[in-house]
Amino acid sequence: MRLIVFSILGFFLFAANAHAASLYLKYKLYAVGLPIGSGTLNVGVNDGSYSVSGDGKTAAFGRLVSDGKGKVSAKGGVRNGVLSPESYALDLKSEDENGAVSMQLRRGKVDKVSVNPPQDRMKERIKVTPQHLDGVLDPLTAAVFHAPKGLTADSCNRTLALYNGKERYNVHLSYKSKRKASTADGRFKGNVLICRARYEPVAGHRPKRKSIQELAKNKSIEVWLAPIGKTQYLVPLRASINVPFGSLVVQAEKYKLKN
Repeated sequence: MRLIVFSILGFFLFAANAHAASLYLKYKLYAVGLPIGSGTLNVGVNDGSYSVSGDGKTAAFGRLVSDGKGKVSAKGGVRNGVLSPESYALDLKSEDENGAVSMQLRRGKVDKVSVNPPQDRMKERIKVTPQHLDGVLDPLTAAVFHAPKGLTADSCNRTLALYNGKERYNVHLSYKSKRKASTADGRFKGNVLICRARYEPVAGHRPKRKSIQELAKNKSIEVWLAPIGKTQYLVPLRASINVPFGSLVVQAEKYKLKN
């Protein structure tokens, strides 16, 4: 269950002619309607580079979620409107897991990775090969969607090839609908895209692990994508997943844009 919680948080978690933009989002995490966590996302972009940073924390929720907190950052260049990650760092502390990941990338290929402490049960995991690490994004950079066609089905229909320093996986997105939405602070009001999302493990995972199998089979994941001002980029405003005890929802409650 911890894997599912941090996967949905982590999911949150500009074109060449776009204006520079700086966006701050504050999220809350709900389990069966009860607030159990919060997080922030900061996106800064100019014509040649970008930076994204986030932090989050969860509160104990029975035996399903433990107290924890983490911070994550990524930065890189902008080439032909596409974000090209160069570095990624994650620091996670919880009651039952502590760890740090740092990663260097170059033109979509992982150049160097440091994981502390190292992964365990390596014999049970699908081996990550150099081929797996070519043409990938880190999970934080992937939260900023280049969408030159705006709020259209094409902006949903894509597959994200992701690597978090430990596991290589795909997130398959497909268009579901469009609707109006707003944040609690009233600073965002407008149309959003609703995309279905499906998790596909590729390498680095333990294929016999029950939580991996359940997440791969889960067809309930949805992501709502909202525009960053007048730029050609979208970010998650909301993400949700149904799990055995109910629903988990990450919802943006504050939206502050500086142009």
